[in-house]
Amino acid sequence: MKLEYGAFTHKGNVRKLNEDYYYIPANNTEYEGLIMVADGMGGHKAGEIASRMVVENILKYYEVKKGSFTSKESVANFICEAILKANSTVFNFSKTDGEYHGMGTTLTLAYFYYNHLFIGHVGDSRGYLIRDGEVKQLTRDHSLVQELLENGTITQDQVENHPRKNVITRALGAEDNVDVDCYEIDLKNGDILILCTDGLTRHVNLSENSHLFASGISMAEIATILGQKALEDGGTDNITVVATQYSDRMEER
Repeated sequence: MKLEYGAFTHKGNVRKLNEDYYYIPANNTEYEGLIMVADGMGGHKAGEIASRMVVENILKYYEVKKGSFTSKESVANFICEAILKANSTVFNFSKTDGEYHGMGTTLTLAYFYYNHLFIGHVGDSRGYLIRDGEVKQLTRDHSLVQELLENGTITQDQVENHPRKNVITRALGAEDNVDVDCYEIDLKNGDILILCTDGLTRHVNLSENSHLFASGISMAEIATILGQKALEDGGTDNITVVATQYSDRMEER
């Protein structure tokens, strides 16, 4: 298995702080195959703290558990446990000071295990799979507008401009427990995974940019181009994009 990573993050054109946080492995890292994006929320830098805290807690837990990855089940269990532990850490921290009350973060995490992809997801950041030129959303938004769309209250055309578009129904750190969506996908050679915060998806339709993924450019270039498109379209929120390509062969491209 060979993985190529790229990432882009920016505070956008409106926000004063970048409350997004992400992780991709550096070269020769012990965290190979683990990637994450998180979009923090809360006043007085609380969102910035929450997103970073969740990612760093999961990395620490990975360090403890990585030796026990002997099956798909063990990996799936790790993902759920790691996210629940991170949720408890942020929730308990939020009670230590009034200025941290209400802090929280989304999280979309992916882990590549041989030819399988595991995803853990809470909130409205997203994971997309690009395969054979087709873009498929893997995650479901935990948001008010998604619930309204699914129960027929609003139409797809009304989603983008809905006055409560920013309301999320599930976040890490908001309560002492949280439901985590977990997914498992069998990978094909050449698959590309995009993890991103809603600062990208409110400005950029990935399906309309499918030519990028077939262009042969690097994952770093793809992440940067997508991020710049979001900035050019307004950049109304923090923007983070992580791009990863999976290869089932070890040779250099």
